[in-house]
Amino acid sequence: MSYEVIKLASDKLTYREKMKLAQYLIQAAIKEEETFRPTERSVDTSESKQSKVSENNKDLSGKELILYAKERLAKSKPAKTQSLNNFIAAMFQFQGGIEESKIENIVKGLEKDGFLSINGTKVSYA
Repeated sequence: MSYEVIKLASDKLTYREKMKLAQYLIQAAIKEEETFRPTERSVDTSESKQSKVSENNKDLSGKELILYAKERLAKSKPAKTQSLNNFIAAMFQFQGGIEESKIENIVKGLEKDGFLSINGTKVSYA
């Protein structure tokens, strides 16, 4: 299938379907680039340290994942447990996603470190 065929077929999609397709294509391209050229990816953002951590999140240990999540959560601070879980999942969506068990481990680690506490469905930060 060629680019032109896909382009013509995509004209028939709704705007939501086009957005989903665009997101899928970006994720597939990133995944392919990481597979074939893992060392050639360049980071050209002002937050290069944080970007480097996000590029290599699949290789991170539990403590490094918790530190990465803590840096991101310090800026956003979701107020409910479901929002917290969704936020952590979204952090890894372009790297192929993250398992539910790892999200739970990150949340438990953040609680253990005293960064946040969960009371029912509410999340409070230290």
